[in-house]
Amino acid sequence: MHPHRLQQLVATVPDGLSPEQRARLYSHVDSSDACRIRIDRTRDELRDLLDGGAAKDEQAASRSVDLACELDVLERVQQRLDGWLMALVEELTQAPRVIQYDDGVPA
Repeated sequence: MHPHRLQQLVATVPDGLSPEQRARLYSHVDSSDACRIRIDRTRDELRDLLDGGAAKDEQAASRSVDLACELDVLERVQQRLDGWLMALVEELTQAPRVIQYDDGVPA
């Protein structure tokens, strides 16, 4: 997730979170951001290899395949982490609902 989008998403969470909820939120944010940074580094290294930035040999070719596989995995993990973060933000921003039975007494 783009850092600006990440900030916007976190800004929607109310201030009145418990310390446990806030720690959980920031753990999700940190994981998502760390994955994005790792994707950027891996993509840059792969581009460099594919653009001929390294010596043309079997080792460079093998490294480029390894990086492509790593990039594929990281991009799928990023989607999963972002989904979990969005679900958590949704959970934290929903107002608690009072369930009422037919007798008018809250559950």
